[in-house]
Amino acid sequence: MKKKGVEDVKKSKYFSVWDVIPYVTVVVVAVALLLVFLLPEKQEMTRFYVVYGDTEILSFDFDKDEFVFTEGYEEGIEIKDENGGHSVRVSTQDGTNVFFVNVAERSVKMTDADCSYSQDCTYMPKIEKEGDSIICVPNKLKIIAGGDGVSSPVTG
Repeated sequence: MKKKGVEDVKKSKYFSVWDVIPYVTVVVVAVALLLVFLLPEKQEMTRFYVVYGDTEILSFDFDKDEFVFTEGYEEGIEIKDENGGHSVRVSTQDGTNVFFVNVAERSVKMTDADCSYSQDCTYMPKIEKEGDSIICVPNKLKIIAGGDGVSSPVTG
């Protein structure tokens, strides 16, 4: 190395910004992975609520295998027992939705809707954990897992 090059190195800082970036990147990735793996898992669903507009019209308790109707909405709800669960048809002024409650799996899956040609809500995954939801926007119908019905946050 030439004498001038050695002097330049002696006068420079110990670290430059480019020397620190790999270390910062490793720390950020490590923290992100810790958050993903250490965050608590969602709890198993114990109940779900069916909400039409802003009104809870039906709830189901998996532990009791029991539906509870909101007064005034009983006529628009039809429940059939089948295949280890319940097929539920909810008819409102905005349309009809059909979903299946699998009691053994503690899950709910939208199976049919007259909301649109594509019936997007029938392609949503089944709900199984607290906070999960199925939403049919055209029919103003929501199925919310767990929580306390209308006031619970919707995630998932």
